[in-house]
Amino acid sequence: MKNLFNDNFAKRLAYMQGSAIRDLLKHAGKPGFISLGGGYPDPASFPSALFDKLYFEVKKKYGASIYQYSKTEGFDPLLNELTLFLKRKNRAIAAQPDNILITVGSQQALTILGMMFIDEGDYIAVEAPTYLGALQAFNPFNPQYLPISTDENGIIPEQLERILKNKIKIKFIYSVPTFQNPSGRTIPLIRRKLIADILIKYNVLLIEDDPYSELRYEGDPLPSLYSLAPENVIHLFTFSKTFAPDFRMGGLVAAKLIKEKAVLVKQGLDLCSSTFNQAMLFEYLSGGHLEPHIKEIISLYKPRRDLMMSLIKQYFPSYFKQSIPKGGMFIWVYDDKKKCKKSIKNVLHETLRQNVSFVPGEPFFAGVTNIPFSMRLNFTNQSEDNIEKGIKIIGEILSR
Repeated sequence: MKNLFNDNFAKRLAYMQGSAIRDLLKHAGKPGFISLGGGYPDPASFPSALFDKLYFEVKKKYGASIYQYSKTEGFDPLLNELTLFLKRKNRAIAAQPDNILITVGSQQALTILGMMFIDEGDYIAVEAPTYLGALQAFNPFNPQYLPISTDENGIIPEQLERILKNKIKIKFIYSVPTFQNPSGRTIPLIRRKLIADILIKYNVLLIEDDPYSELRYEGDPLPSLYSLAPENVIHLFTFSKTFAPDFRMGGLVAAKLIKEKAVLVKQGLDLCSSTFNQAMLFEYLSGGHLEPHIKEIISLYKPRRDLMMSLIKQYFPSYFKQSIPKGGMFIWVYDDKKKCKKSIKNVLHETLRQNVSFVPGEPFFAGVTNIPFSMRLNFTNQSEDNIEKGIKIIGEILSR
C-alpha cells in the first residue's frame, strides 16, 4: 500500500521542504519557552478592540450577501481603497484597481507567481540571504537559484548587473528591499534607483516583496522599486503585520497582463479570497484606523528592537556582527570572519534544551556554498524580560 501511494505522488513533492521556522515553532507551546525564531507579530499589536465594531458595520452594510462568492480579483470597495493605501510614501505607487489582485496573504501571491513563471530548471536570482517562505513557494517548480551578493545596504547593484551580463535567461529577480527578512537590511534610495535602471536596461522582471515597510522606527520612508520601474516590477503587500495575520489579506500590484494571468491561476486555487475579510479590511482602511494603529505598533516594537541590539553587544562574543534594522521584525547576527568554531546546529540544540530558540541562517541561503555562521532573531513576539533571558542564554552558549 505504501509503495502504491509513493508511486502516485507528483515529482514536484521531492523539491518541497518543511520550514525550519515552522519546525521550531512546535516547541513554542511549552511552558516557559522563549521563541526568538518565529516571525510572529505580538497579539497585543492587533486592533482587537476594533474587530467587533468593524464586524457589525460590515453586517449592517452588506447583510447576508457578504458571505457570497466574490470576484477573483477582489472586493471592489477594497480595490478602490487600496489605490490610496499604495500611494503612502513608503510605497509611492500610482495604481488603478485593474492593476491589483487580492490574495490570501502575500504568501499565496508568491505561489501564484511561481506557478506563472517557473518551469523546471529556470533561473531565478535571489538575495543572499533571502526569505525562506519565498523559497518554499518556488521550490516545487524546481528552479535554479542564482544568489545575489549583499552587504549592509542589501543588494549590491554591480553584483546584480554581473549576473545579468552573463546572458543567462533569468525569469525574475526576487527581493525584499525594505527591512528584509531575514537580515533586517534596507536598500537605500540611491541603490534603488541603480537597481531600477538595471532592470530597465536588461528588460528583466523583479518581484518586490514588501511586508514590513509600514513598521519604520526611524528615518524617512523610501519609495518602492515598483514606483521607479513599474513595467519591470511586481509589488507584493500584506496586512498580516498591520491588521492581523488570521484575516490572510495581501495582494500584488503588476502590469495589467501579469495581473490577468495571476487571476487565472488564483481561480484554480481558491476561486476568491474571503469576501467578509476583505470587507473588514476595507472598513479598517476607509475608517482611518491604519495610521494611528501603526503608531501603536511602533511604540510596542521599537523598545524591543533597541533592547535586543544592546543585549547582543553585551552578551555575544565581540567578533559577531549584527544588522541594524530601521524597522521590521528581525535582527541578523553573523560571523563573517569565521572565528566561531561551533556548529550552529549544536548551538541551537543547546539553546532548545534551555527553552530558547532562534532560526539558523543556513535555510535562508539558496545556491550558496560556504555559508557563514549566522542566525535570525525576532524581537516582536516576546516581552522585554524574555528577550533579555533568551539573548543571555544564547550569548553564554556562544561564549563557552
